[in-house]
Amino acid sequence: MVERRSVYAWFNTGIKWFLAILMMIIAALTFYQVIMRYAFNRAPSWSEELVRFLFVWCTFVAAAIGIKEGIHIGIDALVRLLPKNMQRILRILVQGIVMFFGSCMIYYGWKVIVMTSRQPSPALGLPMSYVYASIPVMGVLILIYGSQEILKSLKGLA
Repeated sequence: MVERRSVYAWFNTGIKWFLAILMMIIAALTFYQVIMRYAFNRAPSWSEELVRFLFVWCTFVAAAIGIKEGIHIGIDALVRLLPKNMQRILRILVQGIVMFFGSCMIYYGWKVIVMTSRQPSPALGLPMSYVYASIPVMGVLILIYGSQEILKSLKGLA
């Protein structure tokens, strides 16, 4: 029997593949840049800038995945002393605060995108808004993952 995967599972897998592909591109471009610099003494400036921009995207998307996976630093020694129902309420409260932070990232990230839409990057000439678009994307991912975690807590699965 074939197991049906939820939309969230497909979405999470897609996001992780996106990150893996970005990391492979970063590794390949960095390798290319090192070879060009040390073997041919001609390092292209565009590759360094592109690696930096891709790394920014990786950082923001991976931080959002950290919300989903629960791998960010947290102090839960006191929380574990609470009864299970209080732990669930506290988890919901924390996810609500995180989702508020995600909403702020969407709002202010969009403002940054609008402000930088006509500012080109030095080497590639791309609008800097492409780089800053990672901020509201992270906010959207935080909202999706936060709501998913709240639903799990409400159902008592977490």
